[in-house]
Amino acid sequence: MAERSTGQWLCGAIRITCTLRDGNVQACHCGQCQRWTGGGPRYAVRVDDLTIEGEAAISTYRASAHGERAFCGSCGTTLYWRMQGRPVAFIAPGLLDDAADLTLTEEIFVAARPDWLPANPHAAQSTEAEELAKLHAFLEGETR
Repeated sequence: MAERSTGQWLCGAIRITCTLRDGNVQACHCGQCQRWTGGGPRYAVRVDDLTIEGEAAISTYRASAHGERAFCGSCGTTLYWRMQGRPVAFIAPGLLDDAADLTLTEEIFVAARPDWLPANPHAAQSTEAEELAKLHAFLEGETR
């Protein structure tokens, strides 16, 4: 997956170029992501070397003490969730011009998944407690 990928927002005001880390898609079922997407999970794919054309159209929202959500200020397209003050590491896969080789491999915050949405039997399942433990370990490693 080392080749560069391109994408854009619904309105076309913003274009992106990035390298897909591995083509694995993560689905987050936390309450914030459900509200952000209108009921389903927030899907994300890990990227490196993200470049954005049209950054002036991006609006951000600090959703928590550590997270920031970004979207297009013109059309509302979901762009990314990232750790505040860090480079973007995950984007919404729907932005990509070619998402043919992506695979849903992980679902997180699964206890919050709506009853009407079945689990993907091929994706790893992770609870809120497991995800928060990963976050705390990551943050603690940063302070050492």
